[in-house]
Amino acid sequence: MEEQQKFAQDEELAQDFSFWSLFKFTGPSIFTFVFIAVYQMVDGLFIERYVGDLAISAINLYYPVISLFIAIGIMIGTGGNAVIVRKVGQGKRKEAGQTFSRVIVFTIFIGAIITFVCVTFADPIMKLCGATQGNIEYLRPYYMLLSAFAITILLQSELGILIIGEGQTVVAAIVIMIGGVLNCVLDFYFMEHLKLGIWGAAAATVIGYCSTIIYAIWFYVIAKKSSYKLELAKPNLREIGIICFNGSSDMVSNLAGGVSVLFMNHLAFRCYGEVGVSALSVITYLQFLIEAVFMGYTTAVEPVFSYHYGSGNIEMRKRVYKYSIRWCFLLGAVLIVVLYFLRGLIIGIYFKPDTEFYRISLLGYMISLPACLFTGYNTFGSGLFTAFSNGVVSGFLSLVRTFFVLVICLFAMTALFGGYGLWSAWPAAEFISFIITAIFLWKYRGRYKYADLRKA
Repeated sequence: MEEQQKFAQDEELAQDFSFWSLFKFTGPSIFTFVFIAVYQMVDGLFIERYVGDLAISAINLYYPVISLFIAIGIMIGTGGNAVIVRKVGQGKRKEAGQTFSRVIVFTIFIGAIITFVCVTFADPIMKLCGATQGNIEYLRPYYMLLSAFAITILLQSELGILIIGEGQTVVAAIVIMIGGVLNCVLDFYFMEHLKLGIWGAAAATVIGYCSTIIYAIWFYVIAKKSSYKLELAKPNLREIGIICFNGSSDMVSNLAGGVSVLFMNHLAFRCYGEVGVSALSVITYLQFLIEAVFMGYTTAVEPVFSYHYGSGNIEMRKRVYKYSIRWCFLLGAVLIVVLYFLRGLIIGIYFKPDTEFYRISLLGYMISLPACLFTGYNTFGSGLFTAFSNGVVSGFLSLVRTFFVLVICLFAMTALFGGYGLWSAWPAAEFISFIITAIFLWKYRGRYKYADLRKA
């Protein structure tokens, strides 16, 4: 059975891709990532509907904190997965189980420390995130409940990666979708029927995250479907250090997005006051949605490049590269057109048309749309180097794009143009990152042979 599954996987990756078959291949991944993005938007929708316009800022203010939780979970998950899978490949299944046990124990330990720090120093951290007297009353319950369950958030991020490492990609996607649907249903029940307000939104989010953990318990402990099992293991700080180092690049790029939102919260308050922080939440959701499309595409196409890089099939690498560039720009153009015509509907979900919240959100929404044209190319460029196991270049491009260039554009353009500059910073940063990414793709085309050298 195992050999048949591997053969089926080989056939999937080795197929003779055409322009449309490549999109058919990447489509399910795009759908999954878009679903995750919509899932992230649900809390904001219900909070606005049942608590108020100003309350929606609570989610955006908490974003830097939850980004830290997710980043740490991703760091341990990706680093641990690499070590575990390597040991399984070497036939060292007992050692793989021991590493898995160390990873879980370490995650629970780190989660407990994070919870203690976040709860003990709640007020200073909330103010650092941009909370003011007007919105801290909304942020506090959301902050306190999610911070109290930091272990849950860390384990959800980490176990999702480890389950994918078991070859359970479709199952992992289904579990995430179940968690998203559960979050939506519980948001409605807790806030509409039980009148729990922001507490209800936070509780629904935590329970939604638990879906991955529950499945992992069934998979690893009850059904024992894993290729390894939990083993008693002595502490090994050296191995934990290696795991954290291996996963650090994924952590940094994820964390950079959270820090950027932190700066945006402060700048939005400076330009528009508390109304601006709420309006920024909608623009942040827009970014999530756009980036989800291209993350879904890139995540699906990376194994294709890895496979053909290993097999030495240069022609297929060139073909998939050419088609991918076209799809990135085509999807970007389609997103601009679709999101432009849906602008009133999307913003109207959160704010009433005759309010200042709506006016500011619409301004930011329209100015942000051109970023669609370059986001796909930049995301794909970074992912391409990940496929070729060049983590240095991949991490550099990701960090420069999501942090350094964006932060410089945020402060420079806000200083020059005020609120207009705040909304223009993201498209400007994506355009500058587009130039940087293009330079690197041109520079490395000879090493990885994904583009024609005859024009050089």
